Amino acid sequence: MSRTANHIETKRPAIMTNILISILGGYQKVLSPLLHQILGVKTACRMQPSCSEYARETIGEYGFGKGVVLSLRRLLNCQPFFTI
Repeated sequence: MSRTANHIETKRPAIMTNILISILGGYQKVLSPLLHQILGVKTACRMQPSCSEYARETIGEYGFGKGVVLSLRRLLNCQPFFTI
């Protein structure tokens, strides 16, 4: 394997991680408040930190693969329309 090909392979997960973290940040700032307004119901995550913040933290800390698995496991345990 050439040096350039190896360099590209090691950068790909970091790029995917950064893209996913950016998407989650956009969700938190734009889409989540919009969904709250559209639904007309105050929905709240009963877990702290919220599932989207937890996903950003775990993906940033553990990388794309393990971070996504941990985030999906958290979402399966979450009740997204839990009202306070």
